[in-house]
Amino acid sequence: MRARLVVLTGTLALALWAAGCDDDDNGPGPTPQQDAGVPVDPGDGGGNGRDGGPRDGGQASDFACNVARQEGCAAGQSCHFADLPGGGTGSRCFAAGCDVVRQDCGEGQRCTYVLQGSERRRACVPAGTVAEGAPCTLAPTDGGVSYDTCQQGLYCKDEPGSGGGRSFACRRLCHASPECGEAGECNTVLRLEGTTELPLVCGPPSARCDPFGEGCTSPLGCYPSTSGPVCAGIGTRGEGESCEFSNQCAEGSACVNPGSGLTCRALCRPSGTPACATGRCSPLGDNPGVGACVP
Repeated sequence: MRARLVVLTGTLALALWAAGCDDDDNGPGPTPQQDAGVPVDPGDGGGNGRDGGPRDGGQASDFACNVARQEGCAAGQSCHFADLPGGGTGSRCFAAGCDVVRQDCGEGQRCTYVLQGSERRRACVPAGTVAEGAPCTLAPTDGGVSYDTCQQGLYCKDEPGSGGGRSFACRRLCHASPECGEAGECNTVLRLEGTTELPLVCGPPSARCDPFGEGCTSPLGCYPSTSGPVCAGIGTRGEGESCEFSNQCAEGSACVNPGSGLTCRALCRPSGTPACATGRCSPLGDNPGVGACVP
């Protein structure tokens, strides 16, 4: 398993890849820190803070459902970020016997990702005993199924150790930041061998910044998001170009939906400067004092 922090629709943060607790010794090791993109729609141009999801107008989108709101899937399915067949990241509906966030298994059971051979799947297993933030391990069974020792709603994630190596601790599974409570923000994507699902766990709060000033270290720029402005890698898409990620757009703009689909729009202050050269400055929900120029 590898983990990465990534700003995604309804979630926040930057990307950090690392070897995970359920890799075998021959698995891939840590890769350098990298920014994996910021798929965030901080608003719809009307100030109500809706997340992105599929684009309007019938256009095909890599994002087939809304992870943060768990919208767009049929009964018995849940929405997760996913590795796409042609490369890149999107969201897809996945059917499974249980949900790792809702924890809808029977009494004494937990829903988690189990590994059997080369297949990774969600399944109900006996709840573990390790609490959130405490060290954890894998627990192979006589039936050839492996899963970690964490309590219900948690997953064993790798992270930097105090001595420079790697350690493993139970972290809370989530679809959106409100589910994290004091545990941080729902911003860490787990890349698990044997599945294209990219589940999320709670991670440290993202670095805050001012979209109209300094605050992010190069090559990062400041972008609005569903949890307020954060530092992320800078994109190149211009005004009016389609987008799914806010930081696909050039610095000083963001990916919003003014009613005709997700596009890059210049940032502005609803009262003050910078003002819009054309159109009106519509406030972006969860980003006080920040708006986007919409027609």
